[in-house]
Amino acid sequence: MWELRHLELLTRVLAQMALAGVLPVVFKGTALAYGLYPDGVLRTRGDTDFIIPPESRAVVHKVLQATGFEPGVAVSGDHISYQSSYTWVQLERGHHTLDVHWRINNSELLSRLFTYEELLAHARPLPNLGPHALAAGPVHALLLACMHRATHKQNPYYVDGVAYYSGDRLIWLYDIHLLLGALTPAEIDEFVRLARTKGLRAVCLEGIERAQTSFHTSVPPELLAVLGAPGPVELPARYLSGGLWLQKWMDFQALGNRHNRIRYARELLFPPADYMRQKYPNAGPGGLGWLYVRRAAGGLAKNLRARENEHH
Repeated sequence: MWELRHLELLTRVLAQMALAGVLPVVFKGTALAYGLYPDGVLRTRGDTDFIIPPESRAVVHKVLQATGFEPGVAVSGDHISYQSSYTWVQLERGHHTLDVHWRINNSELLSRLFTYEELLAHARPLPNLGPHALAAGPVHALLLACMHRATHKQNPYYVDGVAYYSGDRLIWLYDIHLLLGALTPAEIDEFVRLARTKGLRAVCLEGIERAQTSFHTSVPPELLAVLGAPGPVELPARYLSGGLWLQKWMDFQALGNRHNRIRYARELLFPPADYMRQKYPNAGPGGLGWLYVRRAAGGLAKNLRARENEHH
């Protein structure tokens, strides 16, 4: 029943965005559910991800609110987050969340690997999701699946509100298994070329080998040979295999100039007052200063737990 309602809402949203002149590209779970699996309900997930042009954010916001979706509480800023979550809630019909991305990842370093324009240029129609649906093409879908798996070594995913730290969630490995099996020889060549270009050879090799271990995936030996060829450590691989603090430092470095770094630090330490009031609705009428201290203390505790996770 959730899947039927989700499909209905997505079809409506995508049609309204098309009327507004926006062409989102759906990726991750929902794109795979309706483009790779025999039936969308077989690929369980908690939300739908799609990427839009950065300049279309205001238009998409209006469309989603007009369709009954409300934005979630999130830190805003030019460098803190490159996505917003919107949720449609009715008590008798459950809730449905859409993650709207204008960059492919919240990491400053990883967000530069794939642009909306690149994904749109290689997108394919997704008729099972509706006449206006576009999904990331099969080559990009596999690259993103391998990268997404690796990001969760340090960043938790949630199931029923419980946080888990692992890149080897079985459903993600099965996605990689199916995606690789669906590629043509020409697409495999293109996959290898892009993995090299984007510095994702090691990341893709690890994901494919884990899928092969779990599902006996048929992998061309030459593919493994090329991905595993000796060479310097790739920057994305170093980032994704590093600890939380290394990732933060590499993202800070990726900002480039001093102006961007100062702005990032300000956005990180002092989010807008509206966000703080929403995050701490029961904090009382006290000044924002105490709320910033409270948030910093909570963030420190979270980072310490993440460091403990790294050691385990």
